[in-house]
Amino acid sequence: MKNVLHQYRNTHKWMAIPWLIIIIGFTPQYFMTWLSEPWSYHLHTLSAIAWYILMGVQPYLITRGNIKQHRLWGMLGIFIAGAVMFSALSIVPTNVYFGAIGGFEPVLPASFFYGLVFTESLQILGFGLAVIMAIINAKKPDQHAIWMISTLFFGLMPGWVRLIMFPILITGEGGGLDVQICLNIGIPIFIFAVLIVGYRLKQLKHPAIILSILFVFIMLFTLVIGGEEWYQELVTRIMKPTVPWKL
Repeated sequence: MKNVLHQYRNTHKWMAIPWLIIIIGFTPQYFMTWLSEPWSYHLHTLSAIAWYILMGVQPYLITRGNIKQHRLWGMLGIFIAGAVMFSALSIVPTNVYFGAIGGFEPVLPASFFYGLVFTESLQILGFGLAVIMAIINAKKPDQHAIWMISTLFFGLMPGWVRLIMFPILITGEGGGLDVQICLNIGIPIFIFAVLIVGYRLKQLKHPAIILSILFVFIMLFTLVIGGEEWYQELVTRIMKPTVPWKL
């Protein structure tokens, strides 16, 4: 167990990377407009921030021998994870609305928003699965740790997608870039980062790493999925989107 704990001794320091991705990625579409954002967005943001703080605190506590505090915050983490997941799911129908109004052509087509309904929901479900597996393996430090780390891979995608589309979101043009090009560049970079983490932790073949890569890879086909008319009709009937009140 000591070797496992030592392996994760500096994990809290690496949390600076996802924090930067989140702050930069969400600045144009949330932090700069937060006064006009709906409550569901605030709820998701607050719960996600709490989760990322927890992901920094927990490895620090356990690798310094503070087992009781680690377990106490872990129980609180179950509540926070639930808030992250269900607040995220409550926002998904907004994408259907944006798709129904035709998106924001020519920069963000309707197919992109329809596709996000599937790919982002997949990420949310992946996050939930990772949390459940981490709880099941709570008494196996190596298994527990890798599943907890994988929650960052699933949970980071909304911020990462916004970050790789930063030129488009800021200028409204992107200097010749379009959404698919941004995905073609950004998704392989993210997958490469996951592979590096898996390699350094000697967990390349672990289900948490494999599922993280698979779910992220599917995001390459966001526009293709969202462009299918039968799929558009299906999600519209299921979610029955309404106008977001901030509009």
